[in-house]
Amino acid sequence: MDQQAPIVTVVIPTFNRPQFLLRAIDSVLRQTFTHLEIVVVIDGPDTASRHAIEQLHEPRLRYVELPERVGGAEARNIGASSANGNWIALLDDDDEWLPNKLERQLVPVQSSQNNGILVTSRYICHAPGAADVVRPRRLPKQGEPISEFMFDYLCYFQTSTFLCSKSLYLRVPFDGTLPFFQDIDWFLRVSQDRAFDLVVIDEPLSIYHVPAGRTSITSDLNWQARLEWGRSRRHLLSRRAYSRFIIGTCVGRAVQDGAGWKGFVTLLKEAVIQGSATPYLVVLLCGAYILPPKYRKQLRDRLFFAKAKTLPDPLADRASNYE
Repeated sequence: MDQQAPIVTVVIPTFNRPQFLLRAIDSVLRQTFTHLEIVVVIDGPDTASRHAIEQLHEPRLRYVELPERVGGAEARNIGASSANGNWIALLDDDDEWLPNKLERQLVPVQSSQNNGILVTSRYICHAPGAADVVRPRRLPKQGEPISEFMFDYLCYFQTSTFLCSKSLYLRVPFDGTLPFFQDIDWFLRVSQDRAFDLVVIDEPLSIYHVPAGRTSITSDLNWQARLEWGRSRRHLLSRRAYSRFIIGTCVGRAVQDGAGWKGFVTLLKEAVIQGSATPYLVVLLCGAYILPPKYRKQLRDRLFFAKAKTLPDPLADRASNYE
């Protein structure tokens, strides 16, 4: 048994998915970096998850079982507040890490005195029946506002790649009152911290398992609720980022919800007046309303590849990755 105090605390929120949880825990126990502890926060009474953890008999693993459900955001906060490590690494219970994830992410922070560093990386997006792909498709450009990057086409970071100091996390915890967009909301708010410094490892270090056949709070979220969240967080976004959010996250859902021309006009005004939509984004917005589904993707791909612009996908429910 390794007697050294943990340097990293891995926080895993879970509820009633012991088969996924065991896979996530196993990926942590296989890390090449071993000075860690795992805190599993069981979000409400859950005998199956508790039993699965206890059967492992792993001294670096402990759990907190909450008496009632509080949601993933607050569960992460509870885990982080009980951490013994100076670094917090987040892992969703249905994702997993590659063996060198922590070792690679700790390299750029070992000699730094900055407690505002957030380390992330590329990740493998795995969906049943489809080829694995690496995301994000590109890294942030020099001087690019982080909000513009996060709402660019396929340019989001995923929760299970995040590692930050405990002090940064405690300064900027997840919003436990927010039932959706929890992860991207946290990322945008933490980027406003006075000491914030983003470090991106240019290689995939985790596996995001795309949910198959199950819905989430975010995927069921109507377009008006999405819009209201965006309006409430507009101060965290550049005008261009806000336009990308409107077109990449709200438009497709508005079409699906049958918002009609009233919804179209509302979103067009948000994208153009409150945001700073380029002509390409306006074309995508109009195309999402006018064209049949099979032609929408063709329009997006032609604009994106022909002009080499970083445009959002008006039909992709990308923000569901941040629940």
